[in-house]
Amino acid sequence: MNIQSIFVAAITNILICASCYANGYAYITNQGSNDVSVINTETNTVIKTIAVGKAPVGVAVSAKLNRVYISNVEGNSISVIDTSSNQVIQELSIQGSPVGLALSPDSRVLYVADWYDDRVLAINTQDLKQQREILVGKAPAGMAVSLDGKVLYVANRDSDDVAIIDTATLQITSRIPVGKHPFGLTLSNNSKSLYAVNVISNSVSVINTENLTSYSLKVGDHPYCVAVSPDDQRAYVTNTQDDSVSVIDAVGKRVSALIKVGETPEGISYVSLNNKIYVANWGSNSVAVIDPMTNKVSATLATGKQSRSFGQFILNRSEQK
Repeated sequence: MNIQSIFVAAITNILICASCYANGYAYITNQGSNDVSVINTETNTVIKTIAVGKAPVGVAVSAKLNRVYISNVEGNSISVIDTSSNQVIQELSIQGSPVGLALSPDSRVLYVADWYDDRVLAINTQDLKQQREILVGKAPAGMAVSLDGKVLYVANRDSDDVAIIDTATLQITSRIPVGKHPFGLTLSNNSKSLYAVNVISNSVSVINTENLTSYSLKVGDHPYCVAVSPDDQRAYVTNTQDDSVSVIDAVGKRVSALIKVGETPEGISYVSLNNKIYVANWGSNSVAVIDPMTNKVSATLATGKQSRSFGQFILNRSEQK
């Protein structure tokens, strides 16, 4: 091989590595097969299946820590995945049934919603034995943390409210009444709007986090989770009983479109790296990929049994720099 060929090969390898480094990865919990499907969002391929605990549901990812945390609701545990090897490196027992997960912006605290014991655990990610807890409401589910890490929001499904918690003191500062059975919870990227999905009311409550006023929008049948576009102009809500995603115009405060996906869509995340939306379809054991420019499904990927991915399940490799 001559010098020119060696140089070209070296540059090619650098470009390939840079491309891999910039990739996003979707971690899809499969409740029925007790595993996690890892999807490369650049190529839209499942690159690995990772066995975890029993009935995995919730997901929280940290590019800073090279970690993915998985809640196993029937296994009473949290599986910790090392993203550099995509292997489980630790199994943390929880005296309860963990469902929702959320990480502080600095990845120092993992918040765990204990579905049956009506509490939230605050776990130190550097030392998982260091834990605090707070009683929040009945059947806590979705959670979100403000950009500055000072506020934790918790959707209490059977209390029909959202608890607002001071993360420093781990005390509830306010409760916001919403619709019936709030489940999925997501903050806008600027932390100014909080979206709470009300399963039984078939609606989404949009809460102004500065003055705590709110309004609601009707969506599809039995909505579950919500994701927000990078520019905060649109929100996307999965509707489990009519196999669709409602598109919300955040500025016009209205539903602007309805996208048909797979059966019983639950978890949903927006991938800014390739400007695509990923939807976990519990009923069809798949992930639908939506093009937000056309509001159409551009690909469907087979995953494990009963895909859920409740939480923020996209790992952005570029954030590891």
